Amino acid sequence: MPLNTRFGINCSFSMIENILSTEELQEAYYIKWREKYAIAFNKKDNFTNALEWDLRCRKAMREIFISATLYVEAKKNLEMKCFSSYYFCLYYSLFHAIYSCIYLDVESSIDQLTNVTHNNIINIFISAFANTKKDIFDRDIKSTFEDLRYKREYYSYSTPFNNIFDYSNDLKNLENIIKKSFQLASFHTLIIEKSYDKKIKSIFNCSNLPESRILTELFYKLFAKRNKSNIYVLDDSCKNMLYELKRYGLRPSHIVTDLEHQFDEYHTYDSFYNDDFNENQLNILDIWAFIYNALI
Repeated sequence: MPLNTRFGINCSFSMIENILSTEELQEAYYIKWREKYAIAFNKKDNFTNALEWDLRCRKAMREIFISATLYVEAKKNLEMKCFSSYYFCLYYSLFHAIYSCIYLDVESSIDQLTNVTHNNIINIFISAFANTKKDIFDRDIKSTFEDLRYKREYYSYSTPFNNIFDYSNDLKNLENIIKKSFQLASFHTLIIEKSYDKKIKSIFNCSNLPESRILTELFYKLFAKRNKSNIYVLDDSCKNMLYELKRYGLRPSHIVTDLEHQFDEYHTYDSFYNDDFNENQLNILDIWAFIYNALI
């Protein structure tokens, strides 16, 4: 039975189902991770769990949007023959696709996740999601990651006069990896939601000042970056997300249920993609289509 049919949801797990090809394999993977999340929930109080895992799921979705944007920009760069920026975008598309998944790793703390490096992010990913034959990915992803990192550094620091890499295949070969990462993140947020509802279930509000401060502090840590004056800076979509969290409460959820709302927030406030000055410019619908085709 397809996973979306089993859970009664409108989304795609086709690439995961290619790996977990039987109901027995699907059930074993689902139960293993549901229990891992349940154990993690036992280590902290219910409010902290609701807060942390709600924000982890939302951060995973944000990383998907970043990854998709960079992949589509890489494709546009290739069309426009912008090779230095092409490899920059291609590598970071994979970087953020991996990042979307490791935010859902029970073994990684928030401090670890907000301080990942180019050297350790792929190892964290492999430890969580590519460590055994029963995992969705295999260890070959490390060679892909390191190859693209090398090419990005080559074009950034020692840009050649003539192309020396098989650039068209690099784009083609990465597409399935990116989309499978998105589906993996989607599946894990679904497992988190099911595990949370089985273990805790409650929606926690932040109506009192201490809880509101705790939410704000962690939110800024995950979704903002300090400027040179040591002040966190948020974009308008994040400000709205924080407002909604304080108004409607905390509960980790499957990211697909919030997908369209997040797309409505994407460059809504700055209208970045709305002008028609350049007929060859990137279309925001190309980004939306890439995400939608992977997840739905």
